[in-house]
Amino acid sequence: MDADRLFEIRQWVRAYLERDEDIIVPIKRLWNEWHAAHGAPPLEEFTEAVLADGEVEEMRGVNHAEGMEWMEPEELADHLEQMERNGFYSGPRAKLRSRKITAEHTAQMLKKHNDRMEQALRAARAIMPDDASEADEGKVIDAIAHVEELRRQLRKAGLEPPEDLYSRRPSG
Repeated sequence: MDADRLFEIRQWVRAYLERDEDIIVPIKRLWNEWHAAHGAPPLEEFTEAVLADGEVEEMRGVNHAEGMEWMEPEELADHLEQMERNGFYSGPRAKLRSRKITAEHTAQMLKKHNDRMEQALRAARAIMPDDASEADEGKVIDAIAHVEELRRQLRKAGLEPPEDLYSRRPSG
């Protein structure tokens, strides 16, 4: 990658990380937006350029393929695409070194991810096949109950507004 393109990518990433509400952003999400507007480089080169920037700190990533070894390659690819459509990206994250993570940010991210998780679980339950076992449906119902309990705990800690008659999850 030439020096001008490298400079352009780093400036763009820094500006993005400066304004994004998440503070810690999946590099794949950054790349998706960059790539849609500018095309090249491939994800691997983009990631290398971002992580080599001294103003950007690499944050621990996740791997949504972990534990899914039983899936066929095509099925796993579909699963990962669905995860990304729901906002869950695998891979490293980036954070601008100059932005500090505050208690308010942590609370906001807990709420955001809890809402997103609840929405994904409810969608999964809605599309479960009719022949799904009671045990499998029970697992999804239990997971939804855990998400709802986390919301109650966040509310109790003052990290989420109280629920009212007009505010129903996951969007409210």
